[in-house]
Amino acid sequence: MNEQISRLFEFRRLEDRTKSGSYSKVVSVCSGKGGTGKTFFSLNFAYQLSRNNKKVLIVDLDLNFSNLHLLLNHTTEKPLSNFFLHKYTLHEIIFKYTDNLHFIFGESGLSGQPKIGKDLVDYFFMQLDKIAPRYDIIILDSAAGSDEATLQQLSRSDYNIVVASPEPTAVMDAYVLFKMIVENSDHYKNFLVVNKTENKDDGESAYQNLSTAVRHFLKSEITLLGTIASDRNVYKSILEQDILMKTYPNSLAALEISELTRRFLKITQMANNNQSLIFTLF
Repeated sequence: MNEQISRLFEFRRLEDRTKSGSYSKVVSVCSGKGGTGKTFFSLNFAYQLSRNNKKVLIVDLDLNFSNLHLLLNHTTEKPLSNFFLHKYTLHEIIFKYTDNLHFIFGESGLSGQPKIGKDLVDYFFMQLDKIAPRYDIIILDSAAGSDEATLQQLSRSDYNIVVASPEPTAVMDAYVLFKMIVENSDHYKNFLVVNKTENKDDGESAYQNLSTAVRHFLKSEITLLGTIASDRNVYKSILEQDILMKTYPNSLAALEISELTRRFLKITQMANNNQSLIFTLF
């Protein structure tokens, strides 16, 4: 019964979005392990979406190892923990980087961080819904791994993008994460980004191996959103604490992020059109 109520609530939530003309989408960027470049990807993906005339909010949900602000050389005075401690609303802790790109930062190494469980994740999404109409896309930079709070977050998101690297251990970790997503979600659209590739074949091979396992053992599907080359300019942008897409827009990695961003926008636009048709028919 509770599961049926949950599904009905989600259906009504989507219906309300459509009727209000709001197509704000929540996208979780996650990884099975640390070191895949998840936060780097989240930042540059968000920036490129904003350059495509999308209003974007990116939230650093990795409370224990937050580093989104470090990639921008930014000191945050109102981290996300302030929201969970009921000191500020989500709206009050938003940092406006540009007109189209806003941030909610975390803070690393803070003692007394609130323990985030399923209830707090639900509370976060409830409050996120209040500011969602201001944005086209909301990106949640997840903690690495698959703890209870992260799985709850992924189950509540419209899209999940798993960032992996090509080596077999990272591919296996990505498979385990996809398995947890499938087991904990009734509705899901899952994408893969293969980062730090030596060449296109490197990323395609990792995707084919992972996709075959997901299809065979999980009876599910994943879509390859794109691959990102192992590029010296990525390392330079991180050292310089700036955005690759802004400082090295013609680098190979930046061009590949630009291409996968276009692919994502095309996919979501088709989904929006289909969603509108469904609610029009019914």
